[in-house]
Amino acid sequence: MIIHFTLDKISVDKTGQIKGKIEAKNGIKFLDIAESPTPEGITGQSLLKFKFSYKVDYLPDVAKTEIVGKIHFLTDKATKDKILEDWDKHSKIEPSLSGQLVNYVFSKCGVMALTLSQQVGLPPHISLPRIALKQKATESDEKDNKPKAS
Repeated sequence: MIIHFTLDKISVDKTGQIKGKIEAKNGIKFLDIAESPTPEGITGQSLLKFKFSYKVDYLPDVAKTEIVGKIHFLTDKATKDKILEDWDKHSKIEPSLSGQLVNYVFSKCGVMALTLSQQVGLPPHISLPRIALKQKATESDEKDNKPKAS
């Protein structure tokens, strides 16, 4: 269970002019997993810190956004041992846990990166919802669309 989220670094570096088509690629990389002391009053569980880096690259070489932080994850001791063993041997996180962590990071950092990009004049890196207004039907169209009695 995710119990806390902290940030260590937030940066936006605009290195070029916005010309033509710009492609924004974002991604998350887990950098480290370490055991942490459990909070007072919690017994029989372990606390892990997942260090991550969330990056958005604006191509070709226009800008970079990076957010580095930690997710604090509470779990039982057996699961903690398995997570650390997988990380030490393969630098991998089990897909079900990885999905949960990635979704959490995207929900927190995606919005933050969007705000940062707007402040330095970059286009959004994620698709924003758009509404399209339908034109109101004319009276003659409305009459034609009414059901007719037979």
